[in-house]
Amino acid sequence: MRHRRRSNFLAKAITAVVVLAIVRACSNDRDRERDDPSEIAAKIDLSIAPPPDATSTPREGIAAVVLMDVSGSMNDDVRGGDEQKIAIARRAAFDLLTQFDTYARAHPDEPVQVGLFEFSSRSAREVLPLSAPDLTAAKSALANMRADGGTPIGDALIAGKRALDRAALSRRHLLVVTDGDNTEGYDPDEVMAALNRRPEAERPSVYFVAFDISASRFDAVRNAGGLVLEAADAKGLNETLDFLLTGKILVEGQ
Repeated sequence: MRHRRRSNFLAKAITAVVVLAIVRACSNDRDRERDDPSEIAAKIDLSIAPPPDATSTPREGIAAVVLMDVSGSMNDDVRGGDEQKIAIARRAAFDLLTQFDTYARAHPDEPVQVGLFEFSSRSAREVLPLSAPDLTAAKSALANMRADGGTPIGDALIAGKRALDRAALSRRHLLVVTDGDNTEGYDPDEVMAALNRRPEAERPSVYFVAFDISASRFDAVRNAGGLVLEAADAKGLNETLDFLLTGKILVEGQ
């Protein structure tokens, strides 16, 4: 009898926890549904507006912010492979930063700045400040990246845009590498729409790399003006990033 009572108590306790989690999730969904779209747009507009002291006339140069997904799913192995996606992403990011460094050395008279953010449930965090390429700092920063939590893609876009505003260079780029849908914060297509409302000189080019997932998951981002590409594995990720660098970002005479 005592064992049965204990089992019943545990079953009720587990049921209560599950019910509470469902109620909270439903409550969050209802809060989201109650948000007026115009209020959401106004909040995003405010969050991506340049600071009052930002220069209105950017100087010539390239500024690129790489936004790397470090949500929990990045701990998984890439489909059909035996390597974690976070390990592949770290290596690809370092190759990317190396190419920025090579370009900057070959063009000493052209300002070239690159920054790296990681994003998860711990929000979007600056891993490498937007500045001239520094491979020593990059190697250390990438080694410390750990995957955990959710996927706030829209919020990461906002953080990257703010960094670009501070750099005040004329050619601005946001590059997102993610393996999943937005799970918290603002939706990326909402942020994309807000970016399109900004003055043209302030708007960055936005590129999404759908890593180990279908690019169709980001059709709303594409419809809002972002370039969305797909990378199924390590080789695909490297090739996609190379294409974006040589064909879109580090293009002489733009």
